[in-house]
Amino acid sequence: MRRIGFAALLLACSSNDPQVAPADSGPVSTDSDDIPKCDLAVSKGPWTVAVDGTSAKVRWESCQSGGGALTLNGKRIDSKVSQAIVTTTNDVPLRRTADRAGTYFMHEVALTALEPATCFDYTLTQDETAKGRFCTARKPGDTLSFAAIGDTNPGLGDITKMLDTAYGTKPDFTIHAGDIQYYSSGLESYGFWMDKMRPMLRTGAFYPSIGNHETEKPMEREEYIERFWGKPGFDGNSDFYRFESGGVWFFALNTEIDMDEKSSQGTWLATQLEDAAKRPGYRFSVVFLHRPFVTCGDSGQNDALRKVYEPLFTRTKVKLIVAGHMHGYERFEFGDITWITSAGGGSKPGNVDENIARPECVDRKAKGTYWNMTVFTVKPGELSGVTYDEKGAPRDTFMRAVP
Repeated sequence: MRRIGFAALLLACSSNDPQVAPADSGPVSTDSDDIPKCDLAVSKGPWTVAVDGTSAKVRWESCQSGGGALTLNGKRIDSKVSQAIVTTTNDVPLRRTADRAGTYFMHEVALTALEPATCFDYTLTQDETAKGRFCTARKPGDTLSFAAIGDTNPGLGDITKMLDTAYGTKPDFTIHAGDIQYYSSGLESYGFWMDKMRPMLRTGAFYPSIGNHETEKPMEREEYIERFWGKPGFDGNSDFYRFESGGVWFFALNTEIDMDEKSSQGTWLATQLEDAAKRPGYRFSVVFLHRPFVTCGDSGQNDALRKVYEPLFTRTKVKLIVAGHMHGYERFEFGDITWITSAGGGSKPGNVDENIARPECVDRKAKGTYWNMTVFTVKPGELSGVTYDEKGAPRDTFMRAVP
């Protein structure tokens, strides 16, 4: 059994997001000793990362030592178990939940030799109610679908109907625009979040980008983000990486570290976009990240980076950019590139018109101050999207021509 140590210390970032208590927050406990210790065979998960045409990685957490496995196509496949020492208890004062310090056991099953362009259902042997689904990468030119969401704070916003509706369409995977979970709201532990976000995690692979709320607590990056989501893609790391399906390449970026064109992230992005564009069967690329390059809402935008990268995006056929951070929904069209703000995963909605005087706002095609997520479909020659609100109702639809 491999043991993971977490030695470095991160300073928790202060949050500008308001801490809003719900009307009925349930029993209040500020003493973590009052919270029952976990003894679950499957305490978090499962979820899937790092999927390509023939392989995938399924992960889950257990509070019990010992082996685990999943069943796929009637075959049992044992997991590799890593012992993780969590040093910090993160209390959630407005709910009787907490992420407790202690010893946990991370399971990973590295599946190989899978059939391409196929969706699989699996079940964990430690808990037969713990089931999941993933789809191997589609072949170039095939139809594919994927979901986009950001700023997921389900302890504050009731997004249950939205998740059920969107994931009822069975997208192949989800790209996340950062701010995965909010300790700052006082309403969520990761245990709570994992349960509420189950439709997202169990319907298809999960590909996160890093936001400013990923380092709210000491050791959060090491003990939670890396433990759960570390190295979710290919040709990069946990901060920036890429993956492909159907001839469409997806690039996750981290706006919380240097993104200058001469930075390691910037040079990686330019090199990997150019490389993808030369691959057989290449159609176009999608970039997703946390802080938006362009917005009319109540956050900053990055004019300098947009000026640097837009020519690269045009040259390498980037057709869609998805960002979060500004708590609302926006859709812009500049030339043949669609820019989406998808930060409606439950956090308190912001003012989507606070900076409406910015010149770019004349090219904003849609907006909304509602909780939201978008399901995209790529067909030959067509990229379309349907954006759902918290009631599961479609609020914006669009179609763009793509290679």
